[in-house]
Amino acid sequence: MAVTHEYLVTLGEAVDAGADVLPMLRQAAAEHPLDEALQARLITTLTATGHHAEARDTYEAVRERLADELGVDPGPQLRRALGHRRTFRSQLPADLPGFTGRDAELARTAALLTGHRPAMTCVAISGMAGVGKTTLAVHLAHEVADRFPDGLLYVHMRGYAPGGILSSVEAVGILLETLGVPSQRVPDGLDARTALYRSMLAGKRVLVLIDDARDADHARPLLPGTPDAMVIVTSRNRLLGLVARNGAHPVVLGLPTTAEARDLLAHRIGADRVAAEPDAADEIVLHCGRLPLALAVVAACAAAFPDVPLADIAAQLRADNLAVFSSDDKDIDVRTVFSWSYHAVSPAAARMYRLLALHPAGHISAAAAASLAGLETHRSHTLLDELSRAHLINEPLPERYVFHDLLRAHAAELVTGDEKQPAETRLAQHYLHSVRSATALLYPYRRHPAVAQPGDDVTALEFDDHQQAETWLRAERPTLLAVADQAGWHLAAALELFLDRQGRWHEQVTLQRNALAGATDDQGRARTHRPLGFALGRLDDHAAAAAHLAEALRLFQELQDPDGEAITRRNLAFLANRRTEHDLALKHYDHALACYETIGDELGQATVHNEVGWTYILFGDYAKALAECERAVRMQERLGNRNGVASAADSVGYAYHHLGCNVDAIAWYERSLELYRALNDPYLIANTLSHIGEAYNALGEHEPAVTAWHEALEILDELGHPDADEVRAALLTQP
Repeated sequence: MAVTHEYLVTLGEAVDAGADVLPMLRQAAAEHPLDEALQARLITTLTATGHHAEARDTYEAVRERLADELGVDPGPQLRRALGHRRTFRSQLPADLPGFTGRDAELARTAALLTGHRPAMTCVAISGMAGVGKTTLAVHLAHEVADRFPDGLLYVHMRGYAPGGILSSVEAVGILLETLGVPSQRVPDGLDARTALYRSMLAGKRVLVLIDDARDADHARPLLPGTPDAMVIVTSRNRLLGLVARNGAHPVVLGLPTTAEARDLLAHRIGADRVAAEPDAADEIVLHCGRLPLALAVVAACAAAFPDVPLADIAAQLRADNLAVFSSDDKDIDVRTVFSWSYHAVSPAAARMYRLLALHPAGHISAAAAASLAGLETHRSHTLLDELSRAHLINEPLPERYVFHDLLRAHAAELVTGDEKQPAETRLAQHYLHSVRSATALLYPYRRHPAVAQPGDDVTALEFDDHQQAETWLRAERPTLLAVADQAGWHLAAALELFLDRQGRWHEQVTLQRNALAGATDDQGRARTHRPLGFALGRLDDHAAAAAHLAEALRLFQELQDPDGEAITRRNLAFLANRRTEHDLALKHYDHALACYETIGDELGQATVHNEVGWTYILFGDYAKALAECERAVRMQERLGNRNGVASAADSVGYAYHHLGCNVDAIAWYERSLELYRALNDPYLIANTLSHIGEAYNALGEHEPAVTAWHEALEILDELGHPDADEVRAALLTQP
């Protein structure tokens, strides 16, 4: 049936209805091929609905028919219809003048565009607030813009902005209008909008920059469906959904290097100014935590006041890590930008974020975080993962989390007084009980005063073997020292032997002095004076050592604590031997032995016999030394104390070595070494290996001596132990 003129008028008036009228318009245009008004309506509608190729073909067909049949060119209405397509060549924000750094990320992303691309290229750039995600994305888009002649689209999703998120349906609507669809003809509903959006971009070489998406679901509807397109998405979320489901290439944007951060500062305020005050510039970079947003804010201040020395700006940063970064422009106010991420996470994760700021050291374990928050470990993991996905914390190692310094400062500002004290108490309990668990496994013969069991809201670690306990103590040592003030003298007491074996004597002195200052009763004072005196003796500060040990002895005697008195006597004997007062050392050992006999402590008695034997070695009475040390071996074997057997066996070997019986000495040393290896005690393994080297060297067998010393040196260097110098000197004597 022919289409009536009235119906053509109706179609012409309804052309903005879009794709719904295309079938009728096509039919009408086919029946009236020379009607320029109708053909113009068809071309306009085809263009508006993304059928650009068909619109061009229709125009060319009409032009040829008009020329062949009427001998005329297309009229102005037809020419305007072909040019009706709205231009969107570039909606990109301006590139940052003097962009610097990020060479690796740019090279890696540009490489994605080389060769045949069977699917759309999607780059998912994630990172913490202020790290420069948008700056990098915009620069990258400008770098590759010439590859996308059909247009460069940009939409700011406001995923973390305080004024409200731009929904996916709103974002697709904006893009459709950009592509030429009249606003009143943009379909309702996300599915309909997405379908039209993708059909309009089909076959087009376009780049779409989706900035500040909340998560993968927020960005996904804006992805074109054509392999000729490229999409760059930025988010504080890791966008793992885009990586897994849409094949996005993840770029997790970390902090720039120190050199890159310094270059950024130089580009903003001038290289000459940075070169004139290099130390101050480095301090500015340090206090900004290398965070590009923070550097940009400081650079803007510095540029506004060119006569102010950089040293003054560095001093202001030193005084307040966040106040300097305040700005009336909320997009560059560091506190405000961080708060957008903070308010985007769940209330439970926000609480975890605040409490993590109370942790005193760099790395935070999952168990420590659980204790801070008073949560079960699995619930804590869920919240930590949420914070990590939001880039409020980083997870550089499995279950080890770190803050950026400025984020830590931001979180610390948010902690309430009601939250702080209970969280710090739980954290101290976590470390105290975890240390006691580790040291009980490593040093089962060492007694500690009883402490209250941790509450149900504290996660205390248990360890499967010596190596696990040793590894944990070494990894957590900086944190343990930092948290010791909160945990009191009990933690200092639990750490004493570990720090002594590690050769951390200066740290021991600081730790015990702080613990002594906080001790509120004689038990605490006695148990800090003693290890403090012993550590000072290690460092050959004999007078101070003697004073602290004498005070500890007095307190233990007043407390009627024979175990405490016994170990103090042994420490006094050690100090006497350091001062070559061997007779005095033996007297102290007699008192210690009597104390252990009083309480029936056979392990303590066996240990004293070994230490008496060692004193006889220092005396030069090797026969008595051998008798005492062999007695100690027998007692420790009967008691089942492998550590005690290993120690006494090493002493027997040392006695044989001084008797000139080095073959026997090596046999005893090897027995000791086997036990220490089974116990995984690095320092004592190295100590015995050093003795083995001495015995082989005395036999003139230099190759096995060097082998033993090299192994000992490797262990001691790894521990950072002072004894490494002695072993290194022994190696230098070898031919």
